[in-house]
Amino acid sequence: MEHLPGGSGGVWRDDDPRFGPLVRRPTGPWTPAVHDLLAHLADGGLDGIPRVLGTDDDAREMLTYLPGRTVLVDDEIAAESVLVGAASWLRRYHDAVRSYAPGPRRWRQTEAALRDGQLICHNDTGAYNWIIDDDRFVGMIDWDQAGPGMPLDDLAFLSWTGVPLYRAIGTADAAHRVRAVASAYGGVDAGDLLDAVVDRMTRAAARIETGIERGDPGMRALRERGEPERTRARVAGFEWRLPDIRAAL
Repeated sequence: MEHLPGGSGGVWRDDDPRFGPLVRRPTGPWTPAVHDLLAHLADGGLDGIPRVLGTDDDAREMLTYLPGRTVLVDDEIAAESVLVGAASWLRRYHDAVRSYAPGPRRWRQTEAALRDGQLICHNDTGAYNWIIDDDRFVGMIDWDQAGPGMPLDDLAFLSWTGVPLYRAIGTADAAHRVRAVASAYGGVDAGDLLDAVVDRMTRAAARIETGIERGDPGMRALRERGEPERTRARVAGFEWRLPDIRAAL
């Protein structure tokens, strides 16, 4: 069994004689809701998601392994074909999940039911959760943060590390890649997408802080990586660059 490190503690990759390659991950009170969501998506034929195989004797969930690799967000910028593929997949996910109305459930961040305009979002669509194969987007992993949210927030989070907007890449390149995301997703104005990023990432930092305070082990692991201060500093830097990116759209 191979341990694969990650920002929230990592997972274990295993070759099971019954199921073949799979991933074992820690569970929490939110896991039943996430498993129901993944089952709904699988029944609807959505590509690019892990399938739930059950839980093991150590109460870890077992999921099918998506072959490929994750994006090393601090060391690389995803190819535009990968970025476009991720945005296109996110639209397919949002279209598939619109028929899913589970009522109040225990999600990781809330127990609230869906409000007007909301659907069950992935809520952690950063490029570190993309599985890619060369210059092709394969799928999205790490569904623990799934729960009620606005679709534009998922797209804003995707852009944060996928464009990426959290660090300077050049104004013209950033504007071009934001336009590519908006076009691939469809029905979204690139300027509106930019405007959503500050609010979404400010709330992300607040959620991490709240999770640390309540003892969430995943959020505590992020504290060791400098969160939420790191995200707040990056949001401040993005706000400084934002007027120039908007002007270049």
